[in-house]
Amino acid sequence: MTPLGLADATILIVDDERANVLLLERLLQHAGYRRPASTTDSRTVLELYRSLQPDLILLDLMMPHVDGLAVLAQLRAEIPETAYVPVLVLTADVTLEARRKALAAGAHDFLTKPFETFEALLRISNLLATRRLYLALEEHNRALEETVRQRTERLLQSEKVATMGSLLAGVAHELNNPLTVLSAQAQLLGETQDPALTARAAKIRQAAERCVRIVRNFLAFARQRAPERSPTLLGDVVHGTLELLAYELRVDGVEVTVDLAPDLPVLWVDPHQLHQVLVNLVANAHHALRRHPPPRRVAVVARHDAQRRRVRLEIADTGPGIPADVRAKIFEPFFTTKPVGEGTGLGLSLCRDIVTDHHGTIEVESEPGRGTTFVIELPVETPPGPPAKAAAAAPPATRPGRVLIVDDEPAVAEALSEAIRREGHEVDIVGNGAEALDRLAARPYDLIVSDTKMPVLDGESFYRELVQRHPALRERVVFLTGDVLGREKREFLEGTGAPFLTKPCDLDELRRVIARVLASPPRA
Repeated sequence: MTPLGLADATILIVDDERANVLLLERLLQHAGYRRPASTTDSRTVLELYRSLQPDLILLDLMMPHVDGLAVLAQLRAEIPETAYVPVLVLTADVTLEARRKALAAGAHDFLTKPFETFEALLRISNLLATRRLYLALEEHNRALEETVRQRTERLLQSEKVATMGSLLAGVAHELNNPLTVLSAQAQLLGETQDPALTARAAKIRQAAERCVRIVRNFLAFARQRAPERSPTLLGDVVHGTLELLAYELRVDGVEVTVDLAPDLPVLWVDPHQLHQVLVNLVANAHHALRRHPPPRRVAVVARHDAQRRRVRLEIADTGPGIPADVRAKIFEPFFTTKPVGEGTGLGLSLCRDIVTDHHGTIEVESEPGRGTTFVIELPVETPPGPPAKAAAAAPPATRPGRVLIVDDEPAVAEALSEAIRREGHEVDIVGNGAEALDRLAARPYDLIVSDTKMPVLDGESFYRELVQRHPALRERVVFLTGDVLGREKREFLEGTGAPFLTKPCDLDELRRVIARVLASPPRA
């Protein structure tokens, strides 16, 4: 039954007397019911029910071949228990036994022949009204089930992304350690006096730094983190995105062009969230182009509208385009045109939310056969003014000190140790926080360089014990970490007030930090 009204209901009349059928048809049509159907052969009821899916059945009891009680049994077996299809029995048998049998067999109401027109129409109207309520309840339940499904899927997706972030933090740590060794050894080789060796070391270091950027970009994309705005160059985010996806684009023959206006201002945005938006859009363009005939092109264009104080970023592809009906729903959560297992339908919805949170807009321009262009506009906002900084001075000359390196990776520790020894310092190495506490109890040290993620006793637990046992050394710690994207890790590092460097670090920067810490007076 449609929601337009009771008169649109489909009513099936079953009576072996043709005169009774015609009477009921005229009665219904006169009352405004436009879709009555009928049969005088009770053997066809089941077939008619399946084809018509009636909203109400008017059923005689006493019929040849298959009587009304047998028809009720057939319908009970056919109609799902959760469905409500009312049956109004019409019969000349006025006995209580006939009424009891009919109701027990599944009839919903009972009308004795001959009947009053008013009473018949009232019972029909009441049964159809109840039918309409059941259908509305079913629709409501389906909507609730869909809402539960979507929210469950969103929860599972959130948990999946959170788990991915945790796993990638571990992966980043494992990758950053060998990359730290590679980068540090290349820097040490670059300090030799052999020009050929120096040039080769520079190439090794460049390759290592590229690997580091890819790891960090991937980690930033997968992590769920609170927005943290900072002055950001749009060009850095664009190049980081394309570097992350470069291999897949190149393998599938996708040509990428970048046209960034030279006057692009510094944006006050969360660079990691903006990176996530661009990765989604470029990856979607790549997906659309994979099965599209050449040429396959993606163009990234950015312009500054100084009068409107807006930056416009376009990501355009030469793919098959998007039909109008899909464009209308493309930013809805869980809407996807990708095959099962290839997309969650969350990517563009998240992109829209991120851009909106930055007071910007995102729109799509596309026609089938003419490619697709996503247009993002972001406001040029004035960031809070940073405190004035004095001109950087060369680190003061410091006396050689005794430095303790705490790192569970021997190759990393050895490379750092060599770099620090070249400054004249004495260096010892231990593999975790527990060993460091034992060494500190045995002899004094002027400075500690510690990793944050180690077995037995990690950097955070080690620092807490250090503050308790050797409070004077709390101001003589430099941390090294492979991941500062995690909220808890960032809060810990910021809470200590100690300087920290991200692996792989620049050895000259490490030396400068060590010199500055050794030269700084103790805090009161």
